[in-house]
Amino acid sequence: MPLDALFLNELCRELDETLTGCKIDRVHQPEKDTVLLALRGSEGPARLLICFGSGSARVCLTQASYENPAQPPMFCMLLRKHLQGARITAITQPEGERMLLMRLSAYDELGESVEKTLAVELLGRNANLILVDGDGRILDAARRVDEEMSPLRQLLPGLIYRLPPKPEPGKFSGLSPLIRRELEWRGIEPVPASLEGMERTPTMLVEGGKPKDFTFLPILQYGPSVESISYPGWSALLEAFYAEKDRTEHLRSRARSMTKLVRGAKNRSEKKLALRLQELAATEDRETDKRRGDLITANIWRMKQGVASVTLEDFYEPDQPAVTVPLDPRKSPQQNAAAYYKQYAKKKTAREHLTGLIEANRTEAAYLASVAVELDRAQTQADLDVIRQELVQAGYVKEPRRGKRREKPAQPLRFVTSAGLEVLVGRSNLQNDELTFRTARRTDLWLHAQKLHGAHVILRCEGMEPDERSVYEAACLAAFYSEGGQAGHVAVDATQVRFVKKQKGGRPGMVFYTDQRTIMAEPKKGL
Repeated sequence: MPLDALFLNELCRELDETLTGCKIDRVHQPEKDTVLLALRGSEGPARLLICFGSGSARVCLTQASYENPAQPPMFCMLLRKHLQGARITAITQPEGERMLLMRLSAYDELGESVEKTLAVELLGRNANLILVDGDGRILDAARRVDEEMSPLRQLLPGLIYRLPPKPEPGKFSGLSPLIRRELEWRGIEPVPASLEGMERTPTMLVEGGKPKDFTFLPILQYGPSVESISYPGWSALLEAFYAEKDRTEHLRSRARSMTKLVRGAKNRSEKKLALRLQELAATEDRETDKRRGDLITANIWRMKQGVASVTLEDFYEPDQPAVTVPLDPRKSPQQNAAAYYKQYAKKKTAREHLTGLIEANRTEAAYLASVAVELDRAQTQADLDVIRQELVQAGYVKEPRRGKRREKPAQPLRFVTSAGLEVLVGRSNLQNDELTFRTARRTDLWLHAQKLHGAHVILRCEGMEPDERSVYEAACLAAFYSEGGQAGHVAVDATQVRFVKKQKGGRPGMVFYTDQRTIMAEPKKGL
């Protein structure tokens, strides 16, 4: 993200004006790369978020709530010792650097006034948070750096704190790649002088309704496909941008364990399927075993014990060709015939058994593939909750411990067409069944992406013939909430609910249907 030196320059000015004079009441470290300072000033309480994680490094005021660990990390305890009760005297930015220095006034154990500095280095993968004493020595760093890790610059307790090495002479490093491209697109030379007269505005770039980037001026290089939205402040911009990013990352983290479980179960099912198909192929010669038993039985009077094979006329064929039948020399002709009949019966029984198992494996693999699609398109915690409930009922996840308050199950997604008709979209296979076979009326319209895993979509028709615009809008939802949600166009089948039947013995969400028509729809998240 373009948290470059020029963006930080504006952020630093804003934070300095807002926070200078504030007292640090509490220090928390909810994550290993996140520190939260609870502040109190003339304007009331405030909370400053300092994140030094790779890909999410930032400093901003926040209203978000964070869950603290039961046992504070050692670095948090150190910060509490030195920072609680301290006042912020200034927030500065070394010229051209992607870092902020928070100057602090505090008292030591003897009540003597001391100066400290909290250095926030927002250097991408090398982002860090360093506490420095009044003599310029490092008290500690969130990420300690020894000589082996960096021969040029070590960050260890007791060492003198030095700023990161300066770039090569003449090299202007205060711009992000995004701003460099924008200046080149505008035909402006990317040098400090060219930026002096530019008005800087907190700007978020939004693409397809989702935050894409942020910067300090409107971006024109993407054209109308990306919208530039201005914010009232630099801190507010960072808070808004990362709120969505953190929510998405948190959701992905929660979904990761379920996705791993589903994919593992699917892989096991597919391996079983492959093995059983091999076993099924081994039963294809069962009729040969029966035929050999019949040939031996019909020619016992001609056979002798102790031979490894016998050549007989195959009376199953019109021209009765000679065939060689392998024998076990240790067995009598009767015993050899019985062995072939037994082998035939065993393969016949195995085939009947394997046919059922293979169908069950195929059904399970298809079902798990549909759950994987549900997890991929889950957008809220409620989506994950209903999928987890489905996996619990299917036996893939253990039932939660008793005694906990059960939350109200999430409802299906609801939309309204331009004509005012309600559209319901299932969040999981269980909800798909509920919508199709319990909620929907027989004359409602049922829609589903053709030959793809996806949600059951119900267009509530209220006993009337729906207008074509509403049908198309519902089809667009069915296309989006399916395996083909990222495609340009998706074939969607639509039929009345009365023509949709549950597959006998099928998993949740598995149906067959008739009397459908097909609509080519463009996937759309909403109406």
